[in-house]
Amino acid sequence: SFAETLHTCDAFVSHSWHDDAQAKWIAIQRWRGSFVASHGREPKVWFDKCCIDQNNIECDLRCLPIFLSGCRKMVVFCGPTYLSRLWCIVELFTFVHMGRSVDKIRFEAVLRKGHEEEDSE
Repeated sequence: SFAETLHTCDAFVSHSWHDDAQAKWIAIQRWRGSFVASHGREPKVWFDKCCIDQNNIECDLRCLPIFLSGCRKMVVFCGPTYLSRLWCIVELFTFVHMGRSVDKIRFEAVLRKGHEEEDSE
């Protein structure tokens, strides 16, 4: 990871740690491929595990509005548990409540292999 200035980060990545890791990786790579095809470069993303001090999580979480405002868009990797996780909803609510347009949010489905129909309900 490396530091970025405000508004130079392409996307805030919102996801549930409880969703299937392999399915999430596939969704992330699908979105990444689309981004590279459109922009001709790798995306710059804000990803919690890399961007929050894991030894001082509570302090950094208070900065959520700043982290969100520093990103051009939000990409939601929405799997079966995403909408049941309070923190995921807080991220979405905060992004919109700050006056960011819903057209700045992109949803990518996180579907487990063999459970695609179940996961998309």
